[in-house]
Amino acid sequence: MSKTFLFVHGAWHGGWCWAKTAQELRDKGHDTHTPTLTGLGERAHLAHAGITPDSHVEDILAVIKWRELDDIILVGHSYGGLIITGVASAVPKKISSLIYLDAFVPEQSGASIFANANPARLAQFEAQLANGGFLVEPDLFDAWSDDPEQVSWLKTMCTPHPIGSFRHGVTLSGRQNEVKDRQFIVCSRNSPSPFQGEYQRVKTDQTWRTHEIDTKHDAMVAKPSALAELLDTIT
Repeated sequence: MSKTFLFVHGAWHGGWCWAKTAQELRDKGHDTHTPTLTGLGERAHLAHAGITPDSHVEDILAVIKWRELDDIILVGHSYGGLIITGVASAVPKKISSLIYLDAFVPEQSGASIFANANPARLAQFEAQLANGGFLVEPDLFDAWSDDPEQVSWLKTMCTPHPIGSFRHGVTLSGRQNEVKDRQFIVCSRNSPSPFQGEYQRVKTDQTWRTHEIDTKHDAMVAKPSALAELLDTIT
């Protein structure tokens, strides 16, 4: 049976990161959508200081509306976990499954990524903004893949990220809980990371299903075929 997958990338990335995983799923007969969020990737020229997670939620809601999508398997990676939660909060009846791939799972409306961030990393970001900028450079490439060629490619593809989407949280109505199929895929080799904590938290909740994939953080780049097979199997 054909399924509809809508992928939301993480910080510094773009829809490009899903290309191989999406192709594998299309080869299995599924429909895939891999939009790029405002201010990133091929839409980097649209970056501005006012971008927040709610801005990115609006991006995905527009994709759902104008592509007339329904019965959606919504997959969010990393920062994208905030965005898929906000989307589900707005249109829960459109979503059949929420899948968090090594991602943040916000529990409260307005809670930002920075709330529990590493102080040293925060200081590095703030130093980049000392002259009034609003974009922070990608970092932690070694946590994303351990393949030198993949890391080199990621360094050419990733773009600076709007700081407002880290400083602000996503607005939630509580309706995201109407989506009953919620799943978390942890990238088991990305440790330590905040996503290990998210995984352990939801793993104790019987309303969630949890899975592991043997990669670093960017599973869709490191092992696209294995990720596609897992997504096809669990949905």
